[in-house]
Amino acid sequence: MQPTDPTHPTDSGRTGRVPYVPPPPGGPPTPPPVAPAPPGAPPPAFTDASAGGSATIRVAVTNRILWVGQAAYPLANVARVGTTLIVPGRRRALLRLLAFTLAVIVVAFAFSQATRSSSSLYDGGSSSGSGAGPVIGAVMTVAVYFLIFTWPVLRRPDLHVLTVDTAGPPTAVLAWHIPQPAFELQAAITRAIENPQAEFQQIVQSISVDLRQYQFGDSVNIYGGQGNTGVSK
Repeated sequence: MQPTDPTHPTDSGRTGRVPYVPPPPGGPPTPPPVAPAPPGAPPPAFTDASAGGSATIRVAVTNRILWVGQAAYPLANVARVGTTLIVPGRRRALLRLLAFTLAVIVVAFAFSQATRSSSSLYDGGSSSGSGAGPVIGAVMTVAVYFLIFTWPVLRRPDLHVLTVDTAGPPTAVLAWHIPQPAFELQAAITRAIENPQAEFQQIVQSISVDLRQYQFGDSVNIYGGQGNTGVSK
């Protein structure tokens, strides 16, 4: 009967009914190559390295839990998974610029009239071109407002986002400059919802978005009723 306990002290505990065979002298054997993913597996993670303000986010489904970064969403509570296009509030920015321009024009006109009236009292009405100063000041003020508050909104690009809505208020949002990553993740999450045994993990490159600068959410018009107040998003 052959002994089953190893003689080397570092191999203590490796006992059994099969005789112990020491490892070969060249180190541990090379592991076999990993087989490619089956056709039904989730698509590979998409990386948009050229996008500015991007962040690496881990998206995974394990044990019927959807992980988006450090946030966990039970798949049983997911009400909707969809993709949409969000655009900056360009219309609101232009309306604010128009209102500011009108206010500046009114102030400049009133100041010009007051300056012209005061100068006519001292010069006997012979002065001309005294209103050029307020006009130049108004134009410069509108130009500064446009460069600081309006131009950044107009040049902000449209974004393709993946939204995961739950039965309660929380919503997960991932954004990209192009739509392909959003469609790929939507398909992977949908397959995980339909198949209870499905699990996947992807590392994606998402754009950091300040939703206060974008028009995001459903637009709802309410007709009839009493005491309704409109909500602008």
